[in-house]
Amino acid sequence: MSYLQELSFSSQPQNTARRGVRSKVFQPDFSTPEPQQNLTAQQIALAYTPISGLVRANAYAGAGKTATLTVLAANNPNKRCVYLAYNKSAQQDAAARFGRNTRCTTVHGLAFASCGRKYDHKLGKIRAIDIIRQMGLSWDWGFASAIIDTIAAWCVSDWDDFPTMACTINGPMYGNPRDLIEVADVAKLVWARMCNENDPMPMSHDGYLKLHQLSKPRINCDLLMLDEAQDTNPVTWAIVRSQTCPIVIVGDRYQSIYKFRGAINAMDAVTPDQEFPLTQSFRFGERVARIASELLCAYYDETVPVEGLGPDTLIAPPPPGASHAVLARTNAIIFHHAAQCLRSGSKLGFVGGVNAYGFEKLLDAYNLSVNRHDMVRDSFIRDFDKFSDFEKYATDSGDMEAKRQVEIVKTYGASLQTIIPEIQLSAQTDLSKAEVVLATAHRSKGMTVDHVVLAEDFPAIVCDEGMLFDEENLDRQEVNLLYVALTRARKTIKINQTTQDFVFACGASSVLKK
Repeated sequence: MSYLQELSFSSQPQNTARRGVRSKVFQPDFSTPEPQQNLTAQQIALAYTPISGLVRANAYAGAGKTATLTVLAANNPNKRCVYLAYNKSAQQDAAARFGRNTRCTTVHGLAFASCGRKYDHKLGKIRAIDIIRQMGLSWDWGFASAIIDTIAAWCVSDWDDFPTMACTINGPMYGNPRDLIEVADVAKLVWARMCNENDPMPMSHDGYLKLHQLSKPRINCDLLMLDEAQDTNPVTWAIVRSQTCPIVIVGDRYQSIYKFRGAINAMDAVTPDQEFPLTQSFRFGERVARIASELLCAYYDETVPVEGLGPDTLIAPPPPGASHAVLARTNAIIFHHAAQCLRSGSKLGFVGGVNAYGFEKLLDAYNLSVNRHDMVRDSFIRDFDKFSDFEKYATDSGDMEAKRQVEIVKTYGASLQTIIPEIQLSAQTDLSKAEVVLATAHRSKGMTVDHVVLAEDFPAIVCDEGMLFDEENLDRQEVNLLYVALTRARKTIKINQTTQDFVFACGASSVLKK
């Protein structure tokens, strides 16, 4: 499905089936609600056990895993603990919650201190145009893109040796073997230049992380805790699993949503010495818990249900005038809802900031399309003489961001000149001041809000006959993304057609009643 096809709310794939089945202030929270009473028996079992070897805790959405780990660390005051968070915001939240014996950081934070700091002057994303110009290659976007893919695969891998054949983060690259070898040979030369502090070839953040892993680092701690282990890339997992201290990995195997970036589900990659379930959610009530449980049972044969200990989350639209979040599957629908907010006069905000969604580059691409080259601000887009060249690059290189930019320009045309600046100017940097906060399902991970609306661009998960789709017709990562988006709300959630169809198909329509 193309980016613009995703704008159609009524478009749902017709695939082969397998088997049956009022707040005025928006306050998004990227921490799990703390239990209102004492720890549950499940939390106590993990927090008060003597930790040894490798411990796995599978925690459903909103189950208080971080709160449990803070108690675990507090119960070991003489141990030097390290908590590895999955991103900077999670690290900052954790730092405010853990005690003095726990260092909260990200794996990139560890790597920057040991290997990345010396590249501070040249850190950045390596682009196809950098490869072509600095390596003196012909203007073959496909070849340059394959080089970038191979370097990206190397940087997130746990390999000790650079690949000898072109590859991607999700597996081998296919083509003429001689061409694949040539790509890998040039990619290795590019990597060597990246590693040279005095060479202008940019060093990526994943690049210095790879250097850190190759150095066989020892993390200075007595207890290592890895959060969001279901979305750990191989290079991070290689660092973690090589440590000799006790290790606790926590996560929700069903919130694995970054496979496209090369992440692996470490929750399923180990045989633990100890295992603890955290199945009770403090975020939402039994209605959402029932839908989530049915989803996991239907697609994963999960027999342990999600328990909703939080407020009675209604399956309903937000109350009139209530601030809420709109969670979408694609950036296209985020742009669409932002334009709607402009028309309605609603104050809008973006999780991660408006610039994280790339809207400003759409105006540059439009200016290129009407030959206003002097008005193109983005250096990458400005390097193209004509819009047709940019379009050819998008097609030949497989650059999905460029493809989206081309399609949006063709659809919205001159109106982008007014829509984009208005979105940027109107976007609230303080999300507590927004009436509508927009986020993709990926960016909503870890988020807790009172009221949620699920956008209509999630793919169907049951066919017209109420049957489930097999894996060939529905990537299980799409099921996980719906599970993530579904489990963000405290008080109300307006479900989309995809979720409603599933609710009726699995016989759980009683949750829709107030």
